[in-house]
Amino acid sequence: MVSKAFMCSIVDALAHTLFLCWLGACIIQAYNLELFGAENVMDTMEYRIKRSLRKFINHPITEICIMLMIVASVMLVLYEFSLGESHPNYYIVEQVNDIFTYFFIIELTVRFYVEQRKSRFLRKYWLDVIAVLPFFRSFRVLRVVRLLRLFRFGIILSRKIARWSGPVRIIKAEYVIVAVAIIVVVLMGGFSMRVVEGRFNGDFSTIQKSLWFATMTLVGGEPIGGSPKTALGQFITVTLMVSGLTVFAIFTATVSAVMVNSLKNLQFHAIEIDDLENHVVLCGWNRAGRLIIEELLLDERFPHIVLISEDTTLSDDPFFKSVIDQVFLIQGDYTRVDVLKEAGIERASYSMLLADSTGERTSQDRDARTVLAAMLIEKLNKSIYTVVQLLNRDNETSLRQVGVEEIIVSDEYVGNIMATVAKNRGIVSMLDELLTSKYGHQFFKSSVPQELVGMSVGDAIGPLKQKYEATLIGVDLGEGRSFDEIMRVNPPSTLVLTAQHKLIVAASKPLH
Repeated sequence: MVSKAFMCSIVDALAHTLFLCWLGACIIQAYNLELFGAENVMDTMEYRIKRSLRKFINHPITEICIMLMIVASVMLVLYEFSLGESHPNYYIVEQVNDIFTYFFIIELTVRFYVEQRKSRFLRKYWLDVIAVLPFFRSFRVLRVVRLLRLFRFGIILSRKIARWSGPVRIIKAEYVIVAVAIIVVVLMGGFSMRVVEGRFNGDFSTIQKSLWFATMTLVGGEPIGGSPKTALGQFITVTLMVSGLTVFAIFTATVSAVMVNSLKNLQFHAIEIDDLENHVVLCGWNRAGRLIIEELLLDERFPHIVLISEDTTLSDDPFFKSVIDQVFLIQGDYTRVDVLKEAGIERASYSMLLADSTGERTSQDRDARTVLAAMLIEKLNKSIYTVVQLLNRDNETSLRQVGVEEIIVSDEYVGNIMATVAKNRGIVSMLDELLTSKYGHQFFKSSVPQELVGMSVGDAIGPLKQKYEATLIGVDLGEGRSFDEIMRVNPPSTLVLTAQHKLIVAASKPLH
């Protein structure tokens, strides 16, 4: 009858051979790709196969299965170490553990095959490659290297946590990595001490004692719960002590950084966003944003503004800290429905979209984001009044169709103002006064005073000046007309004013 030892030797030899073949194939493929270029090696069929495999191996369900396989393999390693080599189930557990190892070798082979840059594969999976090395199987103490697979589990889990939203955000991805590091160090230290010292040292006679020693040594920074007698045991103990100092230093630094960042972003408002109504939602940020907020806050009709921006530096700006009870900051993407709802877009009366300068985006991309956000806003709130800043007027038609009321093409306005100033010297000071609420006169849009209804524009100019100190600039003809026919700038003197009209005047205060 063939002995178990002989069978183990045969299995080890086959494992070494398969692994060396796999490693050699990987090296040859990497050499060919670097020498001849990916275009010469990869034909159309191979490209399709790689694309399908890449999609499969990176699928969320596949990642969850790999996480479960890692947990199962680690549990088997723990069970294997808890059994003695004389136990009747030891050989079966060992073979099942090897099957898990072969599965991870196949998985890593697929990942290596579909990876376009082989150096990147080694940077990402070098710990997993070490964990599947077959010659560790021949030395029982080195089988603890399989526990390094837990780091892969932590990386996948932290990546998924980073994608989750809502209450789960209280679990920081950094905490997961630190927790996995502590677990790996404790398990590797405990099992190593059990194998090295357990045969003749009563302090490590059971796996429970060894794990307790590893835990207390890691936490206390000194040998607690046992005394190693061999040189290798003493080396493992020192490694545990140093690992404890390192891991807990990282843990302390991580917690401190998260707490400082949370406290820095902590804001206390007299009223919460959920309680706001008829407020202004300002989407995006550029250098005009601060001027817009300052102008709006000077008008009592705009007591609260919610700003949505991806700019992370705004919360540190002293300006926003000075208006904390009036301006609410939301860090996020304003092209997402959940972010807009968080800003209370359904209860807002006004929305303003700036050509967002956050990040490195082209003018076309900035306008595309603006158009997308405007469509979402008009869909979520049909009655909201929307003002949009564009960089290119070609997108105006799309915005008009979804119900956007005001569209400003900033570059055109700057060009027109500069040309007008060049043709009419000295009017810059007048424009400065009319376009700000900080001082002097400004533009106002008001309903027609009752005493002026039925009068012609020529007859109404005098009473407007005498009673209101206002100069008539234009008349909004109101509903029932196309967009191009609504506004009359410098209206004819024969135009009769009605109650449906709106007057645009230059004055120091509104008519009413």
